[in-house]
Order: sequence, then C-alpha cells, then structure tokens
Amino acid sequence: MLSLFVLASLILFPQLGGGPCGCEDKPQVNILAVVNGVKITKQELGSQTQNAVSQLQEEVVKARNGELQRQINSFLLEAEAKRRAVSSAKLLELEITAKVVEPTEAEVKAFYNERKERMSKDFKDVRAEIIAYLKAEREKAESLKFAAMLRNTAVITVLVPEITPPANEQQLDRIFAKVNGHNITSRDIEASLAPLIFKVQQGVYEARKADLDMKINDMLLEEEAKRQNTPPQSILAREIRGKMPIISDQQARTFYDENQGKFTGDFPKVKFQIIQFLMEREQRKLTETLAAELRKNAAVQIYLTPPEPPKSTRAG
Repeated sequence: MLSLFVLASLILFPQLGGGPCGCEDKPQVNILAVVNGVKITKQELGSQTQNAVSQLQEEVVKARNGELQRQINSFLLEAEAKRRAVSSAKLLELEITAKVVEPTEAEVKAFYNERKERMSKDFKDVRAEIIAYLKAEREKAESLKFAAMLRNTAVITVLVPEITPPANEQQLDRIFAKVNGHNITSRDIEASLAPLIFKVQQGVYEARKADLDMKINDMLLEEEAKRQNTPPQSILAREIRGKMPIISDQQARTFYDENQGKFTGDFPKVKFQIIQFLMEREQRKLTETLAAELRKNAAVQIYLTPPEPPKSTRAG
C-alpha cells in the first residue's frame, strides 16, 4: 500500500503500560482508530515502530534498577553532608572535584597518539576536548571511589532482586531497600522517574500517531482510487507530482541568505542541497493538503490518546 506520510526518524520511547517497563500512562484500547467502519488495531502498526518500542522498554527497565542505586548513594551523600555540617554540593567538591588531577600535556598527547588514526582532526583542534574527557573520566572514578567508601560504612539491605513497576496504588508502598534504617520505596523510585516516564509516553504517542496517520491516509487513498476507478499512483501523480513547483536558483539563493548562519559552505557548494530541501518541503505541503482533502468526507474516529503530564508537573 502506498504511503502518504513517511515515518522518517523515530525518537521512540517505551509506551507506558503493563509489563516490565511499567510506563503506561493509561491502558490504551487495542483499537486505535476506525476509518469508514474499518478498525485499525495496535497490532497493525509497523514492525519498525513495534520493535523500537520493545527495545527501548528494556532501557526503561534498566533505568528503574539504576534509580535504586542512585537513591541509595543520594541518601548516603546527604547523610554524610549533614554529619559534616556542609552542603551536598560542597561535599562533592571536597571529595571529588578537588581530588581530580589535571591531565599533563604528555598524557593528553599520548591519548591522541593512541587514537590518531580514528581522529580526523589535528591535535591542536581536539586538545581541549581530550582534556575535558580525561578530567570527566577521572571525576567519574573519584565518584565511584567516594560512593564505595560511603557504602562500606553503611548498613544497606536490598530486599528485592529486581525493581518492578507498581501494578496499583498500594504497591507504591513496597520497600525495595533499607539504608541505615531508612526505607526506599517504590513510590520514591516512581516519583524520581516521573519526568523520564512522561517523556517516554510523549515519544511513543507521537511515533504511534505518525504511524497511525500514515495508515489512515493509505486507506483513504485506496478508497478514493477505487471510487475514481484509477490506481492510487495516478492520484499521487496528479495531486502531488503534477503540482510540484519548480525551485529556481533565486529561491534557493534567498533561502541561503535568510539562513546563512546554518551553512558551512558558500552558496554554489550548497545550492543543490537547498533546492532538494525546498522541493521536499513543497512535497510535504502537497501531501498534507491531499490527506486533509481525503479526510473531509471520511468518518474517522481516533482512539489513541496523548499522555497526561505527571501531577507534580502540571500547572496550578
């Protein structure tokens, strides 16, 4: 089936819902839309969308388990800062930042020489980046060392082998770990992950809606083609390719002048790239116009709903 919309790049996140991801905003009905009496279900979404969602749901599972360790470290950091009568930021500065040794010039050059074949820039052009990278790695090492020291002097009991999402409100009170008598619960984990979870919900909704819109447009195009007793390609040729404007050099030049800061080369070097971009933009406009026309007299009900922001982030 021909597509009116192409799902070009998917920034996918797992759909919040049941399963080990535990990131469903609310249970979505299996029927995502009904088009002139024909149902479109979740299972009919493209394999690219479904596979990417499944893969990224595993990342959310890992993030949830990592969050427990982060909260243990955070509690121990705050407790140690309180014991020393300093702020957490000051304690991090004393125990981590102050202990990071500045890379020597010899170390920076050695790092560059070991990776010279993979680098496309001269040493002087990447020197600052290498220094920043080496310092960040040393800071990470100091962080791990400090966290280990805090943990060695604490009483930590992890009560579950794996952090699972709550199935209901009551499960938010599950205790996952005890740190010096302090309980870390499912509620703590979910509250901390709320911004990430909402971002996940938004990403998956947008990806699924793009896929769904593409299928709806395909169905309507096929129906219109049957009504006109003509192939779908003929409609696309007439309504899109037949109406495509010719992009002149002057139009490309105007676009270049208006967006000069975004280009690295002179106009002659990027002219054809600009013309291609402008042609694709016009094609998208014509495609959207055709899709809108096809929907005018169609009965389209969409049941895929967008996520709601977490309560803590809502205005008011």
